[in-house]
Amino acid sequence: MPTPEQQRLYTRLSGQLQAIGLHYYRELANGATSLLLKVDDGKVLVEVYEGAKRIGVVPNEMTSTAFRADLERAFAQAILPDPDGVVAPISSPTVTTR
Repeated sequence: MPTPEQQRLYTRLSGQLQAIGLHYYRELANGATSLLLKVDDGKVLVEVYEGAKRIGVVPNEMTSTAFRADLERAFAQAILPDPDGVVAPISSPTVTTR
């Protein structure tokens, strides 16, 4: 059972991951519905999922320098509160017109 502090950290990291994922949504694999953040010795890896199926990994050879930099800046020094990683739900951003 996570402590309240661990839960707050998880929520904050999940929110950051969600914001970055939505910002760079077009760089994610088609059909992405969630992201799983893992950090190992300062190396940031984000698994991309459609439902329960892993459909991609970021960074990859197609990842922009800006996306990589934002992930590193946000998470390279993070100590994750869950050893299995931090999940962030995402969905395709919608554009509305007035």
